[in-house]
Amino acid sequence: MIKIAAFIELNKTINKYILKQKYNVKKKFGDQIYLNHPVHLTLFTINIKKIKDLVKLYQCEFTPKKKIFLIKITDASIFENDLLTNGSTLYYRIRKNKNLSKLQIEHLKYINKHISVIKTQKIKNINSILKKNYLRYGFLFAGNIWQPHVTVASIKNINKNHKFIKRFLKTRINLKCTVNEIKFYSINENKHKLIFSYK
Repeated sequence: MIKIAAFIELNKTINKYILKQKYNVKKKFGDQIYLNHPVHLTLFTINIKKIKDLVKLYQCEFTPKKKIFLIKITDASIFENDLLTNGSTLYYRIRKNKNLSKLQIEHLKYINKHISVIKTQKIKNINSILKKNYLRYGFLFAGNIWQPHVTVASIKNINKNHKFIKRFLKTRINLKCTVNEIKFYSINENKHKLIFSYK
């Protein structure tokens, strides 16, 4: 089983800003989950059997529609009791838009229609929407329930009443980025290996 992630990488201004926040977290709390991950927006993650099947699929003539559009990064927020980390995940919210949501679903449908996506992972404490997404796409956070975001870090044993978290949650930004490429990575723990880019 190979874990695959579809990332949208961001411009230098956003990258620099998020890296600064990662540095602040590391200085205050030491090594935490996601701190060493590259700055990105995760479109989705899935588990597949063979990388070559995915590569071959995106070399086909009939692939999802290509469209360039803008995304906007706004306020800071937190996923408390994150299902994936059991920590509090600090992130910057990306304003939802139809183009971004459509991009996610189109690619998930395209992949699931043409190659085998592994959906055998047992995930505890998920609601009916998340379960339905996982069985349909192999990814929990698809469609309306998805909150597009850029992660800073996931911190263990902390809540939003902590002084550092309160200060983080007050930050407001207004940064924009053009989306014109998806990058597919294979992921093994903290190691990310680029497989191919799709423009």
